[in-house]
Amino acid sequence: MKTQIIQIEPHDDAISVRDKMGWTQTGRLVLVWPARGRLRSAGQALARRLDLVLLARHSQSLGCQLALVTIDSQVRDHAQSLGIPVFKSVREAQERRWKRSVRRLLPPGYLEPRRRLADVIRPERTPATIKPAPRVAAFSLGVLAVLSIAAALFPSAEITLSPRTEEQSIHLTIQASESAERVNLSGILPLRTISTIVEGRASIPTTGTTSLPYQTAKGSVTFTNLTDKEITIPAGTVVSNTDGSIRFTTDREGRLSAGPGMEVSLPVTAALPGSSGNLPAGRVQAIEGDLGVSVSVTNPRPFSGGEDAASPAATDGDRSVLRQKLLTSLEGTARQEIQRSLHTGDLLVDSPSLANVLEESFDPSGPDPASELVLNLRLEYVVHVVFGADLTALAEAILDTRLPAGYQSLPETLEIEHLTRPQFREPGSVSWQMRAVRTIQAVPNRNQAVSLALGKTPSKAIQRLAETLPLSTAPTIDVYPRWWPVMPLLPFRIAFQGG
Repeated sequence: MKTQIIQIEPHDDAISVRDKMGWTQTGRLVLVWPARGRLRSAGQALARRLDLVLLARHSQSLGCQLALVTIDSQVRDHAQSLGIPVFKSVREAQERRWKRSVRRLLPPGYLEPRRRLADVIRPERTPATIKPAPRVAAFSLGVLAVLSIAAALFPSAEITLSPRTEEQSIHLTIQASESAERVNLSGILPLRTISTIVEGRASIPTTGTTSLPYQTAKGSVTFTNLTDKEITIPAGTVVSNTDGSIRFTTDREGRLSAGPGMEVSLPVTAALPGSSGNLPAGRVQAIEGDLGVSVSVTNPRPFSGGEDAASPAATDGDRSVLRQKLLTSLEGTARQEIQRSLHTGDLLVDSPSLANVLEESFDPSGPDPASELVLNLRLEYVVHVVFGADLTALAEAILDTRLPAGYQSLPETLEIEHLTRPQFREPGSVSWQMRAVRTIQAVPNRNQAVSLALGKTPSKAIQRLAETLPLSTAPTIDVYPRWWPVMPLLPFRIAFQGG
C-alpha cells in the first residue's frame, strides 16, 4: 500500500499540517515530528492532544490511516491514548504493519441522522433492466477505445537512413611568416623554427708526408786564442751558428797555447739529429758561455752526416676533405632527428642549416706525423616548419565558412595536398599553393522524416522519404510487430538509425 510522508516543520501548527495533508489519495499517511531539540522552538500546539484529535479526524475524512514518527514522550502518550500508531523512524513505519485504531474519533451517532435522512429521501429502487442493444453498443465502444489506444501505443518502427555524402574542396595560397602568432583566415600561418644538436666523429688516412730527424751531423771546428794566456776548452762546449738555431757540442777537451792566434781543432756533433745540422763551412761563429770572450770559433769545412726520415702526415687538403665528409653525415643525422620529432601533417619548409659549431677538434691538431686524421664535431642545425595542426585548423575553418546548409563534415576525412614547393619570398616568409579536401554529409530533418512517415504504410513512407530527404539510397523501415500494416501514429514510437 502506498504511504505518504509529511515532514513537520518547527513553525507548523495543526492548521498548516492539515493543509499539507491536502486531499491525498494514499492509504497511509505518516507525520514525521521534528527532533526533540527542535520541538521546543516549534509551536507547542502540535504537542496538545486536541491537535492530534483534529489531525486524526481529518485523515479519517480523507479515507486514510494516520501514523506518527516521533521520539517526543508527550506526543507519543497522546497518540497511544488515541489509538494512533507511533514509530521511531520512517523506515520502521514503512516496513511494519499498522494496527487499526480501536477508538472512534468521531462522536457516536455522528453519521446516523444523515443515514436515516437519506433513507427517507431516497427510497429503495429496484435495478432497471438494460436492453441488449445498448449493452452491445456500449461494449463495442469500449472495445474500439481499447483498440485505438493499442494502435497508438503498441506498434513501433525503426527507420534506417543513408544520408547523401559529397566532396568539399578548396584551393588556397598559403603564406607562413615568422611574425605570425596564430592562424589567420586570410591564409597566414605561423612559421616555426626548430633546432637539434648532433655530434659525430670521423677519420681518414693522411696523404701528406713530413721529415723526421734521423741521423746527427758531425764535423770539426777550429778555436783561436784571443789572449796571451793558455786556455782549456772543456768537452761539451757548445758552439752554434749566429742565430743559435743550430748547436753543436765538442766531443773532447782541447788546449789553446798562450798567445793571440794560437789555434786548436776539435771534433763536434750536432745537438739534434736531422739534415739541418749539415751547415756549410764558416757558419759556426758563436761560443756559448764566458769562453766566447777570449776565444773565437769557426768551421773550416762543412758538416755532414745529418739525415731526415720521411713520415706520413696530414695536409690542409686532408682536413678540408674530412670536415666536409663529417658535415654531410651530420646534416643527414640532423634531418632524421628533426623528422622523428615532427607530427603527422607537419611540413618542412627547407633543409636543415648549420646554425652553430659547438665543438671542432682535429687529431693531430698540427703538422705532427700521423697515418690517420681524426675529427670530432658537435653542431646545431635549425629548420623551418609549418605545423600540421595549423594547416588543419586553417583548412577546416575556411571550409566551414563554405559548408552548404543542411550538411555536416565527417570527422577524420580532411586531406591536404601541397601543390607547389614552399618558396621564400622574403626573409622569414614563405608561400605555396595547397588544396584541402574533405567529405561532407547531409543531415536529414528528423522531425520532417517523422511527419512524412506517421500513419503511412511502410512502402508509402519509404517513397515519401526517398523523394523528400537528401539520401544516397532508399531508406529501410522495420515495423514491430512485423505484421502491423502501418507506421505508428505517435512520433516517439519511431526510432532512427544512421543519419
